[in-house]
Amino acid sequence: MINTSIYREVKKWKKPIHISKSLAAKTYLKALRNIDVVAITGSVGKTLTQNAIYSVLSQKYKVAVGEDNLDPTFRIPQTISKMAPWTQKLILEYGIEHPGDMDHYLNIAKPKISVITHIAPTHLKYFGSVHGVFDEKSKLISALPKDGFAVLNADDPLVAKMANLTVAKILWFGKKAKNGVKISHYTQSVKGAKFRLHYKGQKASVNWKVIGEHQLTSAYAAATVGIVLGLTVKQIAKGLSQVKPPIHRLNVVNTSKFTILDDTYNSSPLAVQESLKTLISLGKNKPKIAILGEMRDQGEHSRQVHLKIGQIIAKTNLSNLYTIGDVAKIISDSAKRSGFKGNTRNFQNTKLASLFIKKSLKKNSVVLVKGSRHEHLERIVFALLGKNTAVSCYHCGQLS
Repeated sequence: MINTSIYREVKKWKKPIHISKSLAAKTYLKALRNIDVVAITGSVGKTLTQNAIYSVLSQKYKVAVGEDNLDPTFRIPQTISKMAPWTQKLILEYGIEHPGDMDHYLNIAKPKISVITHIAPTHLKYFGSVHGVFDEKSKLISALPKDGFAVLNADDPLVAKMANLTVAKILWFGKKAKNGVKISHYTQSVKGAKFRLHYKGQKASVNWKVIGEHQLTSAYAAATVGIVLGLTVKQIAKGLSQVKPPIHRLNVVNTSKFTILDDTYNSSPLAVQESLKTLISLGKNKPKIAILGEMRDQGEHSRQVHLKIGQIIAKTNLSNLYTIGDVAKIISDSAKRSGFKGNTRNFQNTKLASLFIKKSLKKNSVVLVKGSRHEHLERIVFALLGKNTAVSCYHCGQLS
């Protein structure tokens, strides 16, 4: 049975169309018995991990993967329906926002390999607590067959607890994974990052086009899936070197005057903290500016999580903190109360923010722009670059 509640934001007359597409995709996938489904979920890092796994496995297999910025409700059926019959590996992102979402996805496509990136407080408006997030996402591990593989992040305590929920073979990745892939000699700049990959005596260098040390989680996960499916370390390194970061997810935009870290696709407490660390790392002796919007879907925890971000910022050496909207103002107010020494300012909308920031931006600044997708902070990025914001709504219509 198809869970029709998953189409809660779809117009009523369109629901039968999407239900039919899901049923057709399920039937088609069932008919193709030689395809392994590689499923990815987690509170952060899903799409980069998806892209990294695709790039790695493409070195050896015929692989199908979905579009970056289409909601999983529609992306999963579409990806299945569009794949060629000779596809060997199908990579799907199982993003969830409400209880029951994972059951819907698993009804369409059951995985052979499941990857969990992180478990963090996201969509608390619907899940109540991080434990609700854990319960929903862990279904992806429980659904694995005995001959399947659970690829788990050893650095995340909640992910580690999922080891007790599966009959499949468990493979650990991350810094704490004892016998897993290792990464060393990591360096990063506004041009990207470099590191060395190690596994059982094999080693190879990677030119990683992704910034943010926290995003190595995706490299660890992809490399581990590569090992599971018989790739060499050199093949894995080549694949990782070809990974393109998903659009509006901590992308570096270099100009002659300043550098923008465009992280406007979405936002959550953990993601904001990691993006701030990256800003500070790359901004060292330069003016560092954070432009932050609301972290949506936090429910009754909203005020608390925004307060915490402000307290964290107060301990940094950011030059300026700009917030957009009433809820995000909690961040700047909290930062000031907690002793933040930089400048703060709140704007009611992205247009007012863009006009002010564009005039006041100092040369050589490094600017982080981050907020939940419905805050449309990508408009600020486009304004700073002098581009037409009419073309910048990358997710508009995704629930059509």
